[in-house]
Amino acid sequence: MRDVQINGLQYFVIIAEHKKKKKFLALLDEYGARGIETVYAHGSMSPRAIAAAFGLEAVQAKVMISCLLRNDKARELLHVLYRDYHFDKPNTGIAFSVSVEGLAF
Repeated sequence: MRDVQINGLQYFVIIAEHKKKKKFLALLDEYGARGIETVYAHGSMSPRAIAAAFGLEAVQAKVMISCLLRNDKARELLHVLYRDYHFDKPNTGIAFSVSVEGLAF
């Protein structure tokens, strides 16, 4: 068995409105993402009472995009998503990453 080097990779996930899919795919390409996978999803927010009570727009068509990114690129991209795409605001999107140590790539 070969020695596996720690590669500093992150499994990166973005969950957002379906209509923003192309923007986020282009952004991931800019950051050198590899192994990009897109899954279409349906949000769980009720379009009635809960949304009205909090003044939210109930968008249920979602896209989940996952990929592998280098640690430094994942940190930069999270910053961009919060700053430019307002992921710190309700109903805009969710992004997170998980360390993937020892993965042969």
